[in-house]
Amino acid sequence: MVEKHIKHLLYNHDCVIIPDFGGLITRYVPARINPVKHTLVPPSKKIAFNEKLVLNDGLLISTIAYANSSSKEEARQLVVSFVHEVRTRLESEQRFELTDIGVFKYNHEQRLVFEYTEGDNLLEASFGLPEIVARPIRHEEPAVLRTLIKERQAADPAPANKPFKARLKRAYHVAAGLALTGLVGTALYMLSLQTDYNLSSLYPTSLLNDEELASEKTSTVTIPVQHEATLGHDVMDASEAGIEEGADAWSDASSNTSGQDAQYAADEFVNEKAESIIEEVAPAPVVTTVSDKDGRFYIITGGYARMLNAEFSRQEIAEFGHEAKVLEPGKGSRLFKVSVADFASAEEAQAAMNTYRKSFGENIWVYNN
Repeated sequence: MVEKHIKHLLYNHDCVIIPDFGGLITRYVPARINPVKHTLVPPSKKIAFNEKLVLNDGLLISTIAYANSSSKEEARQLVVSFVHEVRTRLESEQRFELTDIGVFKYNHEQRLVFEYTEGDNLLEASFGLPEIVARPIRHEEPAVLRTLIKERQAADPAPANKPFKARLKRAYHVAAGLALTGLVGTALYMLSLQTDYNLSSLYPTSLLNDEELASEKTSTVTIPVQHEATLGHDVMDASEAGIEEGADAWSDASSNTSGQDAQYAADEFVNEKAESIIEEVAPAPVVTTVSDKDGRFYIITGGYARMLNAEFSRQEIAEFGHEAKVLEPGKGSRLFKVSVADFASAEEAQAAMNTYRKSFGENIWVYNN
């Protein structure tokens, strides 16, 4: 009967003292989740025992006296009898079970200990709340999708090889891209090392100084036909004429001199006549290349990295009757500049610019050599 009153008092009080035995102390335990059982346990009370709390506070005796409608002395005798029974059973059985509360027993040091038995929830605010099962939700694929996956797996007997093949293919593409990039970079580097390469076609302004900036004309270069044939033809005509005159002279001389003297005189006459004709026909040498500084002002039509390209451009301009020249690169420049005309002063060169722009465009400029 005392056990029933102790349990009832634990619902409403935090401490219930059993006189001359000890005190039962309650402690609030918040709601918790059991990760193994996947359950949610509501808040509750946990009971502990302190054997030093033996002072009678009158709570248990008053409750028994009120419930039985008896005096406190009779209630105290009931509590004393209960304590005597507990100690007797502990000595004989080494344990005593307090129904729905816990178990008293001695440890290996012969000290009294209490083990709480989780039975009824003693927290009045959580009375009657059950444990809630909260199992994890597993995502299940639709039946149609599962069927398609099974069919695909059945059709592909070796799905494990796919990731390796995919990685191999990707590595192949990456390696091919790197190799192609390296080849292109190497080719550009080798081209940049060629000093005779016409860089003006790739970077028109990279090799020009401030006063040399202009656009390089790109046009079909026609190699002019040399005039040696015409010159030779004139020389041959003159030579034939001289030979004919020499033949006539030789005929006249043969009538007065011997045959050997006449032949010698004829040869001397023909040689002198041919040399005089060649001297008269041979033109004066034309300067087409300027190597040194001369202080003149040239109208430049373009700059070239190779002498051969500059010479082709000069010959093309010369076919139109202009005195074109090639200026060799000076200090700090690697371009062969082609001029269409040159003047003694900058004023004369600037005045002639408008005339030459009509034929050679707006990209020509004046260069002081």
